[in-house]
Amino acid sequence: MAIDTTYTVTIGNLGASYDITQYLMSFNVTTQVDLAEIGRSSGSMLLKNFNGAFTPGGGGTYGSVDWFNQAVLINGTTTVSGVATAFKLFHGIVSNFDLEDNGNKSYVRISFVDALTAGGRSAAVSTVWSSNLSAASNIELFYENATSTNPAQMPTLGGTNTGYTVTTKLLTSDYNVISFVEANPNSLASAISLLILSVGPSMVVPTTITLSNPDFGCELIDYTMTRNAANRTLIPFQDANGVGTALPFSDLTTGYDEDLLTNNVTITSVSGLTTSSAFNSSSTTKYGQRFRSYSQLAATTTAQITDTANSWINRFGTIEFAPTEIVLSSNLIKNLSSTLGTYWQKLLDIESVMWQPVQTTWTPTGCAQQTKISVIKSRRISATPSETVVTLGLVPGYQYQSLILNDSVLGVLDSSRVA
Repeated sequence: MAIDTTYTVTIGNLGASYDITQYLMSFNVTTQVDLAEIGRSSGSMLLKNFNGAFTPGGGGTYGSVDWFNQAVLINGTTTVSGVATAFKLFHGIVSNFDLEDNGNKSYVRISFVDALTAGGRSAAVSTVWSSNLSAASNIELFYENATSTNPAQMPTLGGTNTGYTVTTKLLTSDYNVISFVEANPNSLASAISLLILSVGPSMVVPTTITLSNPDFGCELIDYTMTRNAANRTLIPFQDANGVGTALPFSDLTTGYDEDLLTNNVTITSVSGLTTSSAFNSSSTTKYGQRFRSYSQLAATTTAQITDTANSWINRFGTIEFAPTEIVLSSNLIKNLSSTLGTYWQKLLDIESVMWQPVQTTWTPTGCAQQTKISVIKSRRISATPSETVVTLGLVPGYQYQSLILNDSVLGVLDSSRVA
């Protein structure tokens, strides 16, 4: 039973779009999501230019394209037992164009970033008007440039400074935020991270671009850090000793997750009127103080501030040994069952991969078999016509997920410390 994977690469804006898949030699894309931050994606693709199609001013098909006003859409299809399923691997904005030409052979490397990264590098933005709204609505307003006299925040792709939209898909519950005084001047991305995503903490994942407006998509995950049931799929992995009910992997890296160790926190509202501090004494006794602070939370209630402080010290006051990276490829899974083909497709789709729970079972050398629950915080894809390699960055599930009643994995009390 074959699992086949194919890709289509399109560049374009509101004026025109072009399918350049025939020129594609390889591409790579890396996506990473961190707490209290806007996720980011970047990558590049290598194209054949043997007929001069991409040479600027050379008279070829794409010789007059304004590359820095173009979207890059990498879409794909997985076919399992003759049934095709489409997915969106990466959508973003061209950030660089490099031409190599020795007079005999010519290649083009196009680099790209996600749309929210491209749109977040703005001058300082006002936050006074973004009050009494949900987090999702505030994020959209920040990006959408609500005042028509202001310059555009996002790349318009041939449109106007207010003609584009940003649409937030909720992977959890939304939450209210407020910014009733002018915060310290920050760029667009910094303002969203400091004011909105530090509540909880939460995070945003940039996802897709629809060229018709254009419309820029993103996903919001709240303080629970756990996708809702409609958008959550536990993806199983098992080593060579497995029985074929889980995805195989070619490499597994394990280690300690100490980067976010936190046992002393101070959180202050953007107004400066409310401050909450939390301290984990047992963690401090073992590891010494690991302090963090947030001073511009756009919280609507004192409870939001207190809960944020407690979340940091309760989730991240210990250090766990767990899987940190797992690698698999299209060649490794191509002859597996259709169920496993569905998991593979979810790992390739930017709208379904980030912050999914993963269950990994493996047997360390000289040891008994182990099983750990993790969460996908990063994904790196390297693809050629013959193979796609996927590398997933993982973090421990007990810190980065919340208890879900009646869930067979995340609902087991006192298991993997999700309780």
